[in-house]
Amino acid sequence: MPSFAVIGASRGIGLELVRQLSASPTNTVVVTVRNKEKSTYLNDLVRRSENNNVHVVEADVVDQHAMDHAAAEVTKITGGALDVLVHNAARTEGENTIKGFLDYETPEKLDEEFIASFKVNVLGVVHTVNAFLPLLRKGTAKKIIVIGSEGGDCSLVWRIRLANAAAYGTTKAAENMVATKYAAELESEDFTVASVSPGIVDVSKTAAESGFYVPSEELMPTVNKIMNGILAAFPKATTITPEESCRRLVSFIDSAGPADSGIFHPSAEYID
Repeated sequence: MPSFAVIGASRGIGLELVRQLSASPTNTVVVTVRNKEKSTYLNDLVRRSENNNVHVVEADVVDQHAMDHAAAEVTKITGGALDVLVHNAARTEGENTIKGFLDYETPEKLDEEFIASFKVNVLGVVHTVNAFLPLLRKGTAKKIIVIGSEGGDCSLVWRIRLANAAAYGTTKAAENMVATKYAAELESEDFTVASVSPGIVDVSKTAAESGFYVPSEELMPTVNKIMNGILAAFPKATTITPEESCRRLVSFIDSAGPADSGIFHPSAEYID
């Protein structure tokens, strides 16, 4: 029975990934979220699941001890092994997501956002992999999939001339490097470690309960400039649904092997 751990799945891409993975009764799917009680979309999915194969564990990726505890809980659920780890947790904090280096009101606010983003987008992956690695070593698939972003790919960012999204892009670039480092570390053990883009996904239907961030009228020119830059460089770029994104992700997870390790895999819209 294949076992999956999806890190960060209370809504959006992670939520849909859990839905698709759990559709197979032969799969065991363990999900981690920061706050189990507030994960209303996920809780509803679990209640409606006919296969009863989704298990929810509370843990925050910025806390190594919490992730170690989550791995211990997964051990009880899966019998001590794990086949696939999918790290989906990421920080996208309102208008900070589109700010460039020169857009912060004070150096302190810049520091605050960069440090918070680094803790989630970079150290969060490290904490997760370190905690779950003993289980993955006992699994059969030995796959670690990091949900990355074109925002962290230097060549794509330069082609778009994307100066915005500085904290997000910088830390997602570092996240790609983390995946590459683990790929090098675990190559001799026949692991597959890869970073893959989900594409530009409309996740508004399962937005945070506090409300989906909508850019202010003042920021809309910046948002439009970013989107126009993407479209100019990549005419095939388009917004896709979580369902389509996760169909692609599940296909990648199923087919990926050691030859796919160590590199970032962009979404199809960004491949010439």
